[in-house]
Amino acid sequence: MIMNKKIIRLLSLMLAVFLCLSAVGCGKGKEAGNTASDNGGELDMADLDDIDISLDGTVSDDGTSSGSGGSKNPVKEIDAKDRLSVFDNIPKKLRGTSVTFAHWGDEGGEEYVKVAKEFTKLTGINVKWELYSERTYAADIAIKVASNKGPDIIVLCDSIPQIFKVAQPLTSIFDINDGFWDPRVTKATSFNGKAYFVNSYYSPYAPTTPIVVYNKKIFNDNGLTSPVDYINQNNWTWETFKQCMLDAKKLGFYGGVLDPRDMALTMGPVFMTYNSAAGRVERVKNNDAILKSMKFFAECKAEGLVGNYYIAQWPAGNIAMLTTDHYALKRNGYLKDMKASDYGAVKMPTSYGGVPCNYSGSSCRAYGIAQKAKNVEGAYYFLRYFLDVDNCNNATNIFGNKEMQKFYTQEVLANYKNQNYNMSILKGPLLLVNHEWPHTDSFKELYSSSSEQMAVALSKVDNVFDGAVTESNKVLDSLK
Repeated sequence: MIMNKKIIRLLSLMLAVFLCLSAVGCGKGKEAGNTASDNGGELDMADLDDIDISLDGTVSDDGTSSGSGGSKNPVKEIDAKDRLSVFDNIPKKLRGTSVTFAHWGDEGGEEYVKVAKEFTKLTGINVKWELYSERTYAADIAIKVASNKGPDIIVLCDSIPQIFKVAQPLTSIFDINDGFWDPRVTKATSFNGKAYFVNSYYSPYAPTTPIVVYNKKIFNDNGLTSPVDYINQNNWTWETFKQCMLDAKKLGFYGGVLDPRDMALTMGPVFMTYNSAAGRVERVKNNDAILKSMKFFAECKAEGLVGNYYIAQWPAGNIAMLTTDHYALKRNGYLKDMKASDYGAVKMPTSYGGVPCNYSGSSCRAYGIAQKAKNVEGAYYFLRYFLDVDNCNNATNIFGNKEMQKFYTQEVLANYKNQNYNMSILKGPLLLVNHEWPHTDSFKELYSSSSEQMAVALSKVDNVFDGAVTESNKVLDSLK
């Protein structure tokens, strides 16, 4: 009887070993990185507990942000060669596989296709580009996902809440605290206790604050005091920004293209924010920043400096100033039809009315994995390569010229790494109520108001933003 028990135990052990080996063997037919479990399971949000994200910072009389004002953590630089070491031991199973990147023209531009080819040479992983409409991006991807033909990589560009409909939680292959990824972005764009998106401290598409571009030819050829001159004089303010436009106008040029929201983001939160801890879109309670910037815009418009032309007209060469984002610095960017040596770029003005403008607000831009993605692991490696501006610059010239490259890498990125990260959202919620800043009629009326009328005019569009918040939270609630 004792012998029989020993035999039974031995047979049971042999059966268990056999079943384990069978399970391993059955996994050979899977596509690389097809499921979360293949990549170590979902990313643990506890890894981000120490990252501080500001949700309701406002600007005090001395220009400083109340509360934490975002996350201000000095970043330790990782050498470019060390950043490439992650590619030394890519699993052989990934060679010959493909990663599909869903874009609307920015990342899929000609120069970035060259970057992808260098990645393929290094890793053996192919990159396919799928072009979508930016306005219907998430909805179109949802259709593809439903038919099991969706992409691997998706882009979040101010499209909360829609993007959460097609994103899947990040897996633990993304080591958010490895010094390459920016954990502030991942925490700020998390939802329902899960991490969905990444960007890096070294990204060619970092979610940075706006910048000022100026027409160097207008200033240099006519001996005008330029933004660089004012910076060197420690006098780069919104008042001297206006003076630049006035000086150009006196010579027959147009003053500038000014987005009041860009200006407002230097002073405080604007219109709406996303509270990742609560998974809610929220209204900004204090409208001081946008009110000040809209009044400034109205004053400039009354003097004929702004309001009658847009960024699409800037490359013609007869407009002096422009507030924009760093896509203007790219070879395939807003100013691609203009000679790069004819324009320069500087930081946003640092004060208005004697009050410092140091809020460092920005829109959101991040990258994630689509639901039903077929190559999660390959997508991780491509994002790790693509979101390193040095890899991009080594493969090709993604910037208009060396001056633009230097400004982005040595000033824009350097400031981004070590300043507050205050994410503002606008486009996604507004699309849910069929509005678009600043082109919808209700906003055009706002833009035509005088400085004295501006407070009343802003209150008239409150219902638009209230409705956008309500509809956004309906979407988010449906996904919880």
